[in-house]
Amino acid sequence: MSKRVPALVLAFSLLVGMGACGDHVADKDTPLAYKEIDYTSEPVKITYMTIGDKPTNGQTEAAIDELNKILKKKVNAKLDIYYVGWKDYVANYNKCLETEDLGVDLVCTGADWLDTWPNAMNGRFYPLSEDMLKRYCPRTYENVNAGLWKDCSLDGTIYFIPENEYSQWTNHGFVYRKDLAREAGLQEVDSWEDLTTYFEGVRKNHPEMIPWDVDHGSRILSLGYLMSKRKYVPIYELTTYGLWGAYAENMNKIVCPFYEGKEFVNYARLMKKWNEIGVWRSDVSLAGDNDDEFYNGYVSVVQHHTQNYYTIIKPKVKIAMPDTDVDFYWFGKESGNLMRVSYLHGAMAVSAYSQNPERALMVYDLLRNDPECYRLIRYGIEGVQYELNSEGMMEKPSGYNEAQDGIVTNFWWGRRDELEIQDSTAAWDDYYDLVNSYEHVAIDYPWDEVAFSTPQINSQLAPVVEVLDAYVPVISTGQYEGTADEKVEEMRAELKKAGIEKVTKELQEIRDSD
Repeated sequence: MSKRVPALVLAFSLLVGMGACGDHVADKDTPLAYKEIDYTSEPVKITYMTIGDKPTNGQTEAAIDELNKILKKKVNAKLDIYYVGWKDYVANYNKCLETEDLGVDLVCTGADWLDTWPNAMNGRFYPLSEDMLKRYCPRTYENVNAGLWKDCSLDGTIYFIPENEYSQWTNHGFVYRKDLAREAGLQEVDSWEDLTTYFEGVRKNHPEMIPWDVDHGSRILSLGYLMSKRKYVPIYELTTYGLWGAYAENMNKIVCPFYEGKEFVNYARLMKKWNEIGVWRSDVSLAGDNDDEFYNGYVSVVQHHTQNYYTIIKPKVKIAMPDTDVDFYWFGKESGNLMRVSYLHGAMAVSAYSQNPERALMVYDLLRNDPECYRLIRYGIEGVQYELNSEGMMEKPSGYNEAQDGIVTNFWWGRRDELEIQDSTAAWDDYYDLVNSYEHVAIDYPWDEVAFSTPQINSQLAPVVEVLDAYVPVISTGQYEGTADEKVEEMRAELKKAGIEKVTKELQEIRDSD
C-alpha cells in the first residue's frame, strides 16, 4: 500500500498537469482521438500547401497566430502555410508533391485543374481508410456520403476529401451593358447570335468604343461556343481547352469537337466575322486592360465567370457607372447546357510524406467545421480584415486597405455554405436570380468517377496541346489569311499528326472499362 499510494498521487498529478498545460477541456462532443493527444508536448506543426503567391504584409501570419491558439488548445497543433506561386503553378505544384523532405502535410488538389488523379496514381497522396477518417476527421466524414467517398477513391482506397458542402458557379460568359443592348434592339443577350447583334450595335452607336478589347484568343471562348451550340459535356481534367468529352445524348462515346464535327468550324467562321465587324482591335497585341476599360466606359463587355459577376464586376459597375446596369450571358444558355462544379474541384489530400497524417486530419476537421477556425482561415481577424453589420453580413473596416490589411490563405479546399459569411457588397439578388435559372438545367459533373487523367494519357497530351496553343488563339481572333474552313482543316491535320486519334481511342477504352 505504501508503494502504490505515491504512484497514484503522481499519476493524478500528471493528469492534472496535462490538462493545465494544454488548457484542453473535453466534452461529450470531443472526438475520441483527442484523448490520444499529449497536450504537454510541443505543438505538432502541420503545413498546409495551397496555390497562390505568398503575402508579404504580415497580416496572414497574424491571423494564423490567432488560429494557432485555438489549434494548440484543441489538438496541440499549429498551422503553417506553404505557397505554390501562380507562375507555372501546375508544374511547380507537382514538383512539390514529389519532394519528400518538403515537410508538407495537407495538400490542396483538384481533379479538373491540379492533376488529382495522376498524383494519386503516382503515390503522392496518403491512403485514407474509412476507419482513419472516422477517427481523426469525424465531423467531415459524417457529411460526405458513400458515393462521394467512392469518387475520391482509386482501386478502392480513398485519397482525398471532397468540397461537397459549398455552392459555387464558375461557368463563364459575358457581362454586358443593358443600355447598349437596348440600343441594339435587344432586351437580353441570350445567344451567340444576340452577342453578334450586340457588338454590331456598339460599333454602330458608339464608334469610339472597342466592343471587346481582347488581347488573345480565349480557350474559354471556344469551349463556351461548343457547349452552347450542342450539349457538349467536357472532361475538364484533360487540358484546359475541354478538348475531349461526350454529347449529352450519348455519354458513353468520347468525342473531340475540336477535331471533328461542324461546331468548331462554325465557331471559327463566327470569330472571323467578329474580326470583320471590329469587335476587337485590328491588332490584338495592342490590347489594353479590358476590365479597367469596361469600368471606364471604353469597352462593352467583360468575359468572366458567375462568381466574379456578382461579387466583383456588378458591384464595381455600381460605383464606377451608377447610371449603368449590367447583366450576364452565360455560355450554354440557349441549349440549357450547364454543369455544376465538380466536388473534386477543391479537394484536400494528405501528402504521402506527411510525418503526422492523423494530426493533419484533425487540423483539417477543425478548419472545415469549427466556426472560429473557419472564420480565421477564410476571412482573417474580425475587426482587422472584416466586420459584421447589423444583418450579419461582412464589411471592410473603416480605412481598410487590401494591400496593407488583406490576408492570403486561399482555403478553397473545404468551404461550407453553413459557415460562409455573405459579403454585403455583392449583388445577391442577381446571384439568386441566376442560380434559380441554373438549377432548372444544371447537371452534376459526370466525370468524377472516371479516372481519365492517367500518367499514360497525360504523357501524350503535350504535342496535342502544342497544336491547340498554336491555332486556337489565332482562330479565336480571326486575324489570319484565308478562310475559317481552311484554318480549321489545317489545325485538324496537325492534330492528327500529334496523335489525337490514338489518345481518343485510349480514352474510349477507359470509358468502356469503367
